[in-house]
Amino acid sequence: MRHHQGKACIDLSHLQRALAIALAVGLAACSSTPRPTEQVDAARAAVAQAASLAVGDGATELRVAQYKLARAEQEMERGDYTSAHVFAEQAQVDAQYAWTLAENARMQRAAADVNRNVRLLQDELDRRAK
Repeated sequence: MRHHQGKACIDLSHLQRALAIALAVGLAACSSTPRPTEQVDAARAAVAQAASLAVGDGATELRVAQYKLARAEQEMERGDYTSAHVFAEQAQVDAQYAWTLAENARMQRAAADVNRNVRLLQDELDRRAK
C-alpha cells in the first residue's frame, strides 16, 4: 500500500513540473508578442478616414471595422497582444474596404452626373443644328 502512495507522489511531482514548464512556455510566448500599438493606430486612422466617407455606402463594413477596432483595443488592454494584433489588422482591412465601397459609389454617381450633362449638351447641340 505504501509503495503505491509513494508512486502517486512521484507522478504528481512530474505533473507539477510539466505544468510549470507549460506555464513558463505560455508566459514566454505571451511576452514575446510585442504590443501592437502601430497596428491599432493604423486601424484607427483607417476607420477615421472611412468614417468621413462611408456614411451611406459602406456603412455596414465601417461598423464591422469599428467593432473590430474596439475589440483590438480591449484585447490590448487585457494584454492579449496576439488577438489585439489580429483584430487591428482586420479592422484596418475592413475600414479600407468600407472606404473603397464608398469611394466607388461616389465615383459612379459623379460619372452618372457627367454622362447626364453630356447627354443634355448633346441634345442642346442637336436642337441648335436643326
